[in-house]
Amino acid sequence: MTPTKQNSVAIITVTYNCSDFIEAFLHSVKPIIADSDFRLIIVDNKSTDSSCALIQQYIKEHTLEKSITLYPATDNHGFGKGCNKGAQIASTYGAEYLWFLNPDTQINQDSGAQLLSLLQESEHIDFAGSILNNEKNEPRAGAFRFPGIMNTLISSMQLKILDNLFPKYTTAAPIEAKPYPSDWLTGASFMTSATCFEKLDGFDPVYFLYFEEVDLFHRAKKIGLTAWCCPQSSVFHIAGASTGINNKTQEKRKPFYWFESRRHFYINNYGRIYFTITDLCLLTSTYCWKLRAKLQKKVDNTPAHFAKDIFKHSYLASLLKK
Repeated sequence: MTPTKQNSVAIITVTYNCSDFIEAFLHSVKPIIADSDFRLIIVDNKSTDSSCALIQQYIKEHTLEKSITLYPATDNHGFGKGCNKGAQIASTYGAEYLWFLNPDTQINQDSGAQLLSLLQESEHIDFAGSILNNEKNEPRAGAFRFPGIMNTLISSMQLKILDNLFPKYTTAAPIEAKPYPSDWLTGASFMTSATCFEKLDGFDPVYFLYFEEVDLFHRAKKIGLTAWCCPQSSVFHIAGASTGINNKTQEKRKPFYWFESRRHFYINNYGRIYFTITDLCLLTSTYCWKLRAKLQKKVDNTPAHFAKDIFKHSYLASLLKK
């Protein structure tokens, strides 16, 4: 499938200390930005490694000055603000579509064309997202359900029988053969029109990292915009590479901004009471899992100090501080 017509598409990528994988990303994107109407806009959130130097060197060596724009930010304001800056730069080039793509990905030749085609050919689809593949080229979910009490409880219990009994409350939506609707799409690779992004005023800048895309799609749904997953668009993704948190290091303590972002999302969209109930469910299910892991001698991958941190960032804790 190819786009019905050429359009100006800005690929927006936010980088921070990506020197280990940025060249592989650039190499995968190079064919489509060199010979098409796709343009890559990189916003670097003040990396402390050689990311910027590597990007500049790649642009020069491959003569991509007309295809890649690098914007070195003066400070790290977070992922959402970085994306918003990228969208602002894209508007100066007259971009009709925005493809938000993580630097820890590697695309296929038609990954972007498939997303663009879905948006062009379906007036009722406002966001199109990719399916992510892991190192074994196995597809992982690219579409998800909004977080809430039930899927928080079920996912934290880590019991497959609960997933089977309540399939509609699993966080990740099952992958389908044809494009299908979803609550929210992976922030690693999704496309929308510049018009839709402007309607939402972009990402909420309050989020430093995590939950910013969930919030974006939640607000989109409120005003009648739709999100669809496009399984024909597949993207290789190094899980957690851009954040330093992945399945192998999940026992490490989650950063404070994960809890702050989660707190802001729930209170802003569901209210304090719902957030408090969700916290209680998360704490209960987490302790149940930890007990079961100990009794059954399973590997406990709960992040360090998780329960303590959940309470520390809870609404109840904020009341006690007053």
